[in-house]
Amino acid sequence: MSNTDQEINVKILKLTDTYIELLFSNIPLPILNAIRRIIQLEVPTLAIDEVIFYENSSPLYDEVISHRLGLIPLRSEEAIRRYRPPEECAKCMETYYAEIPEEEAARPKTSECENCFTYIRGSVENPDTSSELKTFYSGELLSDDPYVQPVYKEIPIVILGPGQKISFDAKARLGRGIEHVKWSPVSVAGVRYVAKIHTEILSEEKFSQAEECVNYCPVNILFFSREERRIISKNDLECILCNQCLKRCPEESIKIIPQENRFILFFESVGQLSVKTILMEALNMLINKIDYLLKQIETEVSKSG
Repeated sequence: MSNTDQEINVKILKLTDTYIELLFSNIPLPILNAIRRIIQLEVPTLAIDEVIFYENSSPLYDEVISHRLGLIPLRSEEAIRRYRPPEECAKCMETYYAEIPEEEAARPKTSECENCFTYIRGSVENPDTSSELKTFYSGELLSDDPYVQPVYKEIPIVILGPGQKISFDAKARLGRGIEHVKWSPVSVAGVRYVAKIHTEILSEEKFSQAEECVNYCPVNILFFSREERRIISKNDLECILCNQCLKRCPEESIKIIPQENRFILFFESVGQLSVKTILMEALNMLINKIDYLLKQIETEVSKSG
């Protein structure tokens, strides 16, 4: 029986605010890999893209601080519904640049297109009278949009000495990970096979080697039972198929076989979006891509017919 004839099944194995593991049965691996790539590269989030400095007497160059600001995760749950998608924003920016007279081409360009971005401002000074260094943290950034705030408040941006000051306005817009990693909603995303672990009964002279070899399992799912005279797996789903046990344990005492129709999709959110939002956005994008492909095929077939 082929995968297409079997019932598709999905089960949540682990779920926290920032991490999820899903067990899929009877779904082709390329489909799950497509979902993984969409999660990493196409689900939009908000991030700082442009910074205008009014004053910077800190030890760091403007470019270094701009880079650090861009990598600060910003809450994007509301933003992905309230701001224009990156494609629409890019079109309005192109229109804006096309209308700039040649004599103004060398001047700094800023677009005031509606619903494309929000301002995030920073202004911190360490007084001359201070005898201590002052650290400027992400929690001190001020956003024009109350729904757009740094996910983590204690990310250090720059350390100011006595008399040093920094002041800037930054523009945050929606983007995708395929454009720059700062817009990727996840720190890691992957798909792995589900292992089936088989063990054999061992002779007594191999007991000590078996008891020692299970300690090399990096996910700590193996132990040796003297009563059953074999190595036992606590949970096959936790196996990452690293094969360390095969290298260390007695020969033919354990076999690990990847299952053909069961896979685990896992990813960790950076914090801009919940894992539920990331997954649903990715699935909707995949469905839209398939719908678009079907329409293109139908159009071509109707033309040739």
